[in-house]
Amino acid sequence: MTRGELAVGTSQADLALGLVGAGPWGSRYVASLSGLEGVHLALVASRSPAARERVPAGCEFTTDWRGAVSNGKLDGVVLATPPAVHHDMVMACLASGLPVLVEKPLTLDGQAARALRDAASRSGSLVMVDHTHVFSSAFEALKARARRLEPPLRVRSIGGNRGPYRKDVNGLWDYGPHDVSMCLDLVGEEPVAVHGEVASLAAGPDARGMAVEARLAFPGGARASLTFGNGLKEKRRVFEVQAANGALLYDDLAEAKLIERDHRGRGQAVRISPVPPLTRAVLAFCDAIVSGRRQDPSLYLGVAVVETLERIAASIPAASCPAPR
Repeated sequence: MTRGELAVGTSQADLALGLVGAGPWGSRYVASLSGLEGVHLALVASRSPAARERVPAGCEFTTDWRGAVSNGKLDGVVLATPPAVHHDMVMACLASGLPVLVEKPLTLDGQAARALRDAASRSGSLVMVDHTHVFSSAFEALKARARRLEPPLRVRSIGGNRGPYRKDVNGLWDYGPHDVSMCLDLVGEEPVAVHGEVASLAAGPDARGMAVEARLAFPGGARASLTFGNGLKEKRRVFEVQAANGALLYDDLAEAKLIERDHRGRGQAVRISPVPPLTRAVLAFCDAIVSGRRQDPSLYLGVAVVETLERIAASIPAASCPAPR
């Protein structure tokens, strides 16, 4: 069963989900959940009373997220909150035995990420991490076709934009989870060598903008060059895999989101499902709840992503890597 063809659409389940965080990204979850059969958004928790206006009719609203995850009325909860609070919120969900889908990055340091992984293992409760592009049908097709490529693979990615400039995370932690998660998920290994440097740092009013160039080397010989951040000139989301016998190009902003090329460079577009990645992530979460699954690979990927980003950050001189403000 692939993502987008999941049990909740055909089962008798009527899952009651909660959403913590109703900002710009949380609003996207509201839209995704509103169109799913067998699922309803039962509760939204936000510390901003103004968020009540974004809550659909018939959905409960509260400013008390702790009470929301412990009230026993929900089948699962989505956390669309800043990463600095993910640890405490996921721990509260685990204490309530509540399945949770948490936005990327899982945490902002490896120790906290490993603590969540271990707590989830002990409790037997489901924790999933939404690295959105990993749930993309185009990226899923890329992974399937990459098995035909001759190792070692060479990965190149460019992802980011000019801004946004957030108070809680810099460009590395805001955009880096996308590129790193796709790379680690594709290769199936954690890097043995990591190096990062700041490629550009915008001046003037964009002083917080940064573009990071990261190079990763893997045990099996694969290598990756990843460029990401909020200091790019324009919006980009490109992920390319190259090998001696062909290449694959995922461009999320193009009409043809996946191009497959043979060893002579001749390319053709690959047909993919039109279901949006965020909807596919929600469907995967609902399917895991319905099937009673207690573990998911996305959690272990989420930990590996945080650890890798931590290593990239450690390799960059502090003076050239602006901290979150």
